[in-house]
Amino acid sequence: MRKRFRQRAREAIADSRLQGALDYHAGRRMAAWDEAFDSLPDVDRHRQQAHEIRQQTIENLSHYLEHFIQNLEANGFHVHTAKDAEEACRLVVDIAQKGAAKLVTKSKSMTTEEIRLNHALEQIGIRVVETDLGEFIVQLRGEPPGHLVTPAIHLRREDVAETFERELGMPYSTDVEHMNAAAKEALREVFLSADIGVSGVNFGVVENGVLCLVTNEGNGRMVTTLPPVHIAIMGIERLLPTMDDLALLLKLLPRSSTGQKITSYVTLIGGPRRDGDPDGPDERHVILLDNGRLAMASSALAESLFCIRCGACLNACPVFREIGGHAFESVYPGPIGSVVSPGLFGLDAYGHLSRASTLCGVCQEVCPVGIDLPTLLLRVRDFYVQEIRQPLSMHWAMLFYAWLMISPRRYRWGQRLGAWLSRLLPRRMGWLRWLPPPLSAWTISRDFPLFTTQPFLTRHVESPSGDRPRATPRRTSQEIDSNLRSAESEDLVERFGRELEDIGGVFIRCKAAEVRQRIASRLNELGVDKLITWDERGSIRPLVQILQEEGFEVIDPTLPRGTGPDRYERLAELGAADAGLTGTVAGIAETGTLVVPGGGKRSQLASLLVPVYFAILRTEDIYRTMDEWLKTGGKEQLAETACMNLISGPSRTADIEMTLTIGVHGPGEVVVFCVD
Repeated sequence: MRKRFRQRAREAIADSRLQGALDYHAGRRMAAWDEAFDSLPDVDRHRQQAHEIRQQTIENLSHYLEHFIQNLEANGFHVHTAKDAEEACRLVVDIAQKGAAKLVTKSKSMTTEEIRLNHALEQIGIRVVETDLGEFIVQLRGEPPGHLVTPAIHLRREDVAETFERELGMPYSTDVEHMNAAAKEALREVFLSADIGVSGVNFGVVENGVLCLVTNEGNGRMVTTLPPVHIAIMGIERLLPTMDDLALLLKLLPRSSTGQKITSYVTLIGGPRRDGDPDGPDERHVILLDNGRLAMASSALAESLFCIRCGACLNACPVFREIGGHAFESVYPGPIGSVVSPGLFGLDAYGHLSRASTLCGVCQEVCPVGIDLPTLLLRVRDFYVQEIRQPLSMHWAMLFYAWLMISPRRYRWGQRLGAWLSRLLPRRMGWLRWLPPPLSAWTISRDFPLFTTQPFLTRHVESPSGDRPRATPRRTSQEIDSNLRSAESEDLVERFGRELEDIGGVFIRCKAAEVRQRIASRLNELGVDKLITWDERGSIRPLVQILQEEGFEVIDPTLPRGTGPDRYERLAELGAADAGLTGTVAGIAETGTLVVPGGGKRSQLASLLVPVYFAILRTEDIYRTMDEWLKTGGKEQLAETACMNLISGPSRTADIEMTLTIGVHGPGEVVVFCVD
């Protein structure tokens, strides 16, 4: 494995197309990361709190897991525990065979990659379709994901165009919107006819047994809403004790992973479809995967389980930015993968990955939960050297290095000797172009700095304090704090509208008496004929009745239970709707987010299946933050429904060359009528 890794790394460095893709992705991601965290006050405090939450959870993992299972079962979930990948796959296969499933749709999940679920299902003749755009692309190519968050990071748009031309019959085009439209068309029928939906879980909340999924494209909602059976596969470390903890982590995860204040969709699942609900799966299964996690939680590598899979350490890592994810040959690449992979899958197979690091520390700097990755990487290196036989050349070289470094006198002697010898070697612009073996491995692709004749400590003592270099921040903390204070003092309604428009939504403020006319005008303007809406008494029902009287067709959103043809016929009918209209229970001003419940005659499909989504939000229901909403009735509202969706603007993706496309599987236009 070690030799193969080196070979794959060399091949990656020599691949100019891959280098272009990696460079483009890394630059855009880190710029987005900077901008997103500028909008969060007191970042260090948030990171420290998140670290403490994750530490407490992992240190008491068995305790929290027991209570989480109890609350899941009380909510109506079928709960299964799997000690390893084989057992997890067997559980999914059993559920699929029991329901005679033929088609499984999947939303993005690294845990299912870890257990090789697709392979297990395909072996028994079940078709499995990845529905995240990046995952869909690499599945068509027969490749594993190249990144924790952006699976197609290693591909340029020309690669995707060739794949779609070959696999989907799409006329060759490198236009990203055209390619996204082709993928959307190919997946639409799959969504509407799937027997089972499989998803991962970003967080499981212990106090109420709720699953949290964080997505952008709308495919996650499709997979967890449309099929009659939903299976969520979750690593047992993904627990959070409370909803307040979740609110904190939701400020960090989107910023770290995609550079957003919040993703388009945060789905909070509290159980299967209840009596009277118009939609949702009849069965929800949760498979809790151990696969070495409990053992790891009591080891010296336990801190790596704090990871929330944001991918920020990969984006920042100078090694990953050169070789990409496939060179690691593990489902978890990059700095975090170089710790997790040896911990979960074996030191002998993956211990060498810990050496694929410069130990520069930037991975720890960008980690939203403050994982000390450099220390963990050093621990893996130590375990690897102690337990796995190393080449004799490496053994003797390390003994010599230790002998040299532990003595200040020998160290200074070696420094002077190195400075003298380095002047005998070929140089270019003050750098060494070549070193003799085994140091030549470094200069194959990099120059080496000259040894100095004047050590740093000597220069440091002699240099006046005024001459020392100072770091120049991109923006001063005073500038950031000033902007944040301005946002805090802004009117809640104005703040909500501004944030919504910033993420591509449309904000219309009006009086209660104007709502009907404003909505009807907008519907006519868009040429809408068919609507999906809520059917609950009160709320928006009187408005819907008036719209019907004016000639708009309202489709019954209730899905027949089970897997009969009636269900799929109704889905096809609903899929032809032009627009959706719902009420809301809250708005979150700091992110322009709508809180939209399901259940109780409130169709989730009205905000999902349609190209245009209209929402009615009362000004008195707007809260500054998610924390405020939770503390003033939000937790009780959540308990009343089997599913709550937090919707922030239209659906979106940037899986092809980081090029943003609006309107993927969910609505491409979101219009909020804010009623005084």
